[in-house]
Amino acid sequence: MSITLVRPDGLHLTTKATLAQLAQDQILQEFADGLIPKILAHFDLAGETATTLAEALHRTGLPAIDALLTGLLVLDAEVNAVIDDETRVFPLPGFLTYRARLPLDQFPLNLMRLPPLNAGGHYRFTVTEPYCCTVRLDLHPELMVTGHVRLAAAGPNLPPHRLTLIEARLDRKLLTPELIDAALALGRGTEQPLPAVEAEALRQILRSL
Repeated sequence: MSITLVRPDGLHLTTKATLAQLAQDQILQEFADGLIPKILAHFDLAGETATTLAEALHRTGLPAIDALLTGLLVLDAEVNAVIDDETRVFPLPGFLTYRARLPLDQFPLNLMRLPPLNAGGHYRFTVTEPYCCTVRLDLHPELMVTGHVRLAAAGPNLPPHRLTLIEARLDRKLLTPELIDAALALGRGTEQPLPAVEAEALRQILRSL
C-alpha cells in the first residue's frame, strides 16, 4: 500500500507510515529534492525502522527523529488530528507545542500534508554534532532574491523548532554574505545567540546557494 498521495493541494502522507517506508518511498525521493529520505539516510535507523510517523511526531531526543522533524518543519507540514470525533488541522509548529495535551492513544493522527513547492526551491540538511540544521528557501536564479525562507534546528535541550527571526531577516531579500551574517546574528532572540558551530553550519549552507 502506498504511503503517499499527490493531490493539487500537496503531498499527503499516512501517519501510519514507518520511518523505513519514509526512507524508501519513491515519491518522497523526488519531493523537495528528496529531503526527507536524505535526512533519514544520514542515521542508523536500527531499532527505529518500525517507528511510525505518528509516533515520531510525539518524540524528541533521538537524533534521527529530531532531524526528521526539522525537515517537516521547513516543508510547512500540517497534521490532521481527530479531536472529539472531528478532524482538526494543526500546522506542525503548533502541534509540537501542544502535543503533550494530545496523547496519541486519545487523539489519533490520520494524515500529514506537505503543501506544493515553488519553482527554484533549495533544500539542505546538515549535521554538525551535536546540532542538526535544515534549510529551505526559494531563490531567483538571476536576481538572487529569496522567498519562502525556512530554517529549522535541533540540538541538546533544543527540541526541533523554526528559527523565525532569521527567516524573517532573510526573506524577500538579495542574498549576500553580509545579509546572512546579519540574520544569523539575530539568533533565537534577545540573549539567545546561536552556538558558534550551529551558526557556522547555517552560514555554509546559505553561502553555498
